Amino acid sequence: MEVRTLHLRLRGFGAEPAPALVELDILSAAERLKRAAMTFGAGLIAALIALPIPLVHFVFVPGALATGATLGAIRLRQRELFRNARGSCPYCAVEQRFTVLGRYKLPKKLHCASCHQQLTLEEPTTGPLHSPT
Repeated sequence: MEVRTLHLRLRGFGAEPAPALVELDILSAAERLKRAAMTFGAGLIAALIALPIPLVHFVFVPGALATGATLGAIRLRQRELFRNARGSCPYCAVEQRFTVLGRYKLPKKLHCASCHQQLTLEEPTTGPLHSPT
C-alpha cells in the first residue's frame, strides 16, 4: 500500500486558516478488490444465516445481498483513503491528530478534540478568491 502526504488547510468559521498535514492510503486494484469482496462476503454470510428462518428470509436475504453488493461496489471505487491528519486548531491553536475516516474527498468536516469546534479540511488557496475589478 502506497502512502501519500498532502499539505492542506484547516478552516473554521471566523478564524484564520491553519496548515494541516494529511496522509492518504493509495489502494491498488487488488487491495480494492479484496475490500469489496470482503464486504460482499459479509452480506452473503448474513443472507445464508437468515435463509432457513421462515418469513424473515423473504425480506432479509434479498436485502443483505443487495446491501453487500452495493457497499462492495462503493468500496471498489475508493482509490484513496484518509490515514490521518495533523495540524493546529484555528480556534484554540492546539496541535493535535484529527480522526479522519473514509475515502479522500474534500471538503471534510472535522472536530477539535480540545475546543470541540467544527473545522473544515480543504485544499489551500493559492491566489485571491475574487479577481479585482
